[in-house]
Amino acid sequence: MATVEEITERVRALPAALQEEALHYVEYLLQRQTAIEEGDAWSRASAARLADAYGPDDAVYDSE
Repeated sequence: MATVEEITERVRALPAALQEEALHYVEYLLQRQTAIEEGDAWSRASAARLADAYGPDDAVYDSE
């Protein structure tokens, strides 16, 4: 059984109030995932900007 099907089956067994609570939790998880993806996108954009702004001779420290 697929995960989505299992979740659907189990949620159907809950009373309406708990179904609504489960829905709120799913919405929270979706918002959290969006925030993570946006944070990752900003990190990549920042790294790209820094790479464009500074060359290898501008390094403050060595990797050695």
